Amino acid sequence: MDAPALKAARLALRTHIDRHPWIECLSATLLLSLLTLLVHGASLQGSWRWDDGAHLSYAAQYTPWQYFLEPHIAQGHSSANVAPWNLLFYDINLSLFGMAAAGHYAHLLLLVGLGAALFYAVLREWVEPLPALIGAVALLLGKPTAHIAAGLMHGHYATGFVFAMLSILGWTRYLKGGRGYWLGLSALAYLLATTCKEVYVPLVVLLPFLPVGTRPQRVRALIPFVLIALVYIGWRYLLLGRLVGGYSQGVFDASEALRQLLRVPKLLLGSKPPGNILAVVFLGLLCLAAVKRRLHAPVFFVSLGIVLLPLIPLTAFPGIHSPDRYLFVPWVAFSACLAVVWPRETRPVFALVGGAALVAALAGVHAQEKQALRPNLAYWDTLYRFALSLDKERQAIFVVPEFGGTDDGYKRSVLIRARNTADLFAPKPQPGDLHVVDEKGRGLEQVPLATLQLFEFRGGDMVPMPPERVAEKLPSLARGQPAQSVR
Repeated sequence: MDAPALKAARLALRTHIDRHPWIECLSATLLLSLLTLLVHGASLQGSWRWDDGAHLSYAAQYTPWQYFLEPHIAQGHSSANVAPWNLLFYDINLSLFGMAAAGHYAHLLLLVGLGAALFYAVLREWVEPLPALIGAVALLLGKPTAHIAAGLMHGHYATGFVFAMLSILGWTRYLKGGRGYWLGLSALAYLLATTCKEVYVPLVVLLPFLPVGTRPQRVRALIPFVLIALVYIGWRYLLLGRLVGGYSQGVFDASEALRQLLRVPKLLLGSKPPGNILAVVFLGLLCLAAVKRRLHAPVFFVSLGIVLLPLIPLTAFPGIHSPDRYLFVPWVAFSACLAVVWPRETRPVFALVGGAALVAALAGVHAQEKQALRPNLAYWDTLYRFALSLDKERQAIFVVPEFGGTDDGYKRSVLIRARNTADLFAPKPQPGDLHVVDEKGRGLEQVPLATLQLFEFRGGDMVPMPPERVAEKLPSLARGQPAQSVR
């Protein structure tokens, strides 16, 4: 096909899409949904992981009214954060699916895919379809997104992101001449996003800087968002008893904070070839966009502040050492920036080839993180499945902390609470308690040694502990009780 014919075909396609925007929207949504299942669908075969036992128990014990509004109950869930939607996510799923983890993960992946589709719709307010699609694909292939899709305890991050994207979409549609209900949708979505996680509260700072509408229009439209932010501050004070602050552990050190913040790009992209290629390409595109004055400086620097400031307290505790949920917002910002700086003058063939190469690099980074995360997921899946299925009269669990540290009874707590919650949904729950012993001997006093066999995680499975292994791991037991009695 010659150049004039190709240009005419492109113009005809653009005209058809402009007349039927739902075609583009539906196509992008289907593509992103398929990609979500392709890269994160393995979660549907997962079991409970990490904090799930504690959250399941708390959601089953209390009502949404209580953990949204009663301070002592909210603080019992978390004394560091205001995120009641974390519990509501479990509450909704328990009502719909009981203890069938696959249903919970289906809800989570639905939110991840919906968030990507809405992210695409938001990007399309400013960029062409291809860069918007690249941004949405980058979001799905990011390391933090892999962590969020792998853990139900991150459901409120995914939910909050959906609400945040709805809020931005409603804001832009209203300021582009839409009806008032778009502003109402935007404000309501922002309100709901603030109940999911604090990282979405600063959206009120970003909205007035987005290049849409006139400045007076943005100022007037911002009024309900400022009121919601003020209500949030009062609500946070009611629940936590303080206006600012979070985790109380750790001591802030400026030099250590700077060191951790400077490592964020390496954590997100890695140091292997795919990540290095991605970093070089991104920096090149960023410089090119800056030279051509295609970067909106207010949005860029406000976004940078919104991304970095919330990370500073986390450098004291728990520390920023992996590309997990704490780096989700930075990755969202990276994905959006990637879409914005994508070249606009590139020929379609070159754009498609370049986009495919970029997605391949993103896929390589994603695959590396999935590979690194797999052993930890397998460990928790195995541990929870065994805890929920063992015979409480004959079997008990021995757990040790990971990475040579200490968990201060964490694993004991989440496993016992998960089994107690499962018993609430079982037609005929087995009587008695789940016995879990840790490396410090906690829980040992409740174990009837003459009748219970201790099991531990070894070689990818839960295996019985022979007497000599029990003596090795629990020397105090060996001194006070013959190891042979634990069988």
